[in-house]
Amino acid sequence: MRIYIQTQGFELTPAIDSHVRRQLVRNLAGSEDKIIAVDVFLGDINGPKGGMDKKALVCVQLAQRLSVRFETIHSDLYRAVTAASRKARRSVKRTLRRHSRIDKAELRGMRQFSAEYMAG
Repeated sequence: MRIYIQTQGFELTPAIDSHVRRQLVRNLAGSEDKIIAVDVFLGDINGPKGGMDKKALVCVQLAQRLSVRFETIHSDLYRAVTAASRKARRSVKRTLRRHSRIDKAELRGMRQFSAEYMAG
């Protein structure tokens, strides 16, 4: 799983980089084989003014051209990253589950068609 982190409005420190990677690895554990890449965009919306202005956008590229994307805004960058990675975890699992159900339904349909074709 490739993790790419980009910042806007501030410098990417080793502490921020470590926190982002740790949160993503923890929250996306178990789905690594289905994840191609994770792009994280961190930004400070208002600059030095303060307030609810730290933005974390997590984009997860899944196999079979699927993608999941979540954005969180918080006054604390670390909390924004944590919340976005948790939301991404739930959405990745839901997307993979839904996609596997579709694949199974298609497979059942092909089996029924094959059985009807062989019988007829």
